[in-house]
Amino acid sequence: MNTSNRTRNIVLTALFSALICVSIIFFHIPTGFNGGYIHLGDAFIYLTAVILPTPYAMIAAGIGGALSDGLTGGVLWILPTMIIKPMMVFCFSSKSDNIISKRNVLAVFLAGIIGVFGYYLAGAIISGNFLSPVATLFMEMIQPIASGIIFVVSGVVLDKLKIRDKISFAAK
Repeated sequence: MNTSNRTRNIVLTALFSALICVSIIFFHIPTGFNGGYIHLGDAFIYLTAVILPTPYAMIAAGIGGALSDGLTGGVLWILPTMIIKPMMVFCFSSKSDNIISKRNVLAVFLAGIIGVFGYYLAGAIISGNFLSPVATLFMEMIQPIASGIIFVVSGVVLDKLKIRDKISFAAK
């Protein structure tokens, strides 16, 4: 990868980190359980994962999610978020010419499972009780469903706008 592509990827990583953080902080609906909320951030993580090369998308997901936790008082969740959000990125592929592909639609489900299970496990470790976080599982499942729908709808629109051609990545 040449210096120009590396610089572009670093700049886009910072931009997507900020978008993820802002979309979590300002566009969320509290669930009432354990201080959690439903937010738009995962939809931006999914978009980041299909636009940027995987290592850069993982960094953007981890930093954006962790920053939002720190800035909203969820400091206990920073470390789990820095592990879970990048793991969700692995499900997607930035190698397709389109944002919406069979693999990326399937990835929405896989990323949702990783997120739900990851935050269940983190909640169990933080609370010291593997039973109490079960109460939040229903609300935890709504998050990836909402983000998945937003990702697919916005991905279809962005594909029609041929956004990938406009961003033009030499290194996928």
